Amino acid sequence: MKLLPDCRDMSSRLSEARDSGRALTLGERLHLLMCAWCRRFRVQLDVLGLAAARAPEGGPSLSAEAKARIRRALGA
Repeated sequence: MKLLPDCRDMSSRLSEARDSGRALTLGERLHLLMCAWCRRFRVQLDVLGLAAARAPEGGPSLSAEAKARIRRALGA
């Protein structure tokens, strides 16, 4: 097992850790100290999580007219 994950591994590990609430491993924390790209990705995950938490439960609803326009545009 590698001590330090690569950036591809980090993206899935950061997402999983955020979703599950688990703490980052030592290797993950070391990677974040060295990698600006993964630090930025972690911030983006946090921003998306905050936005999702603030979104209404059912989400915005489209009017029947808007739904019909979309169906016509899609040819459905």
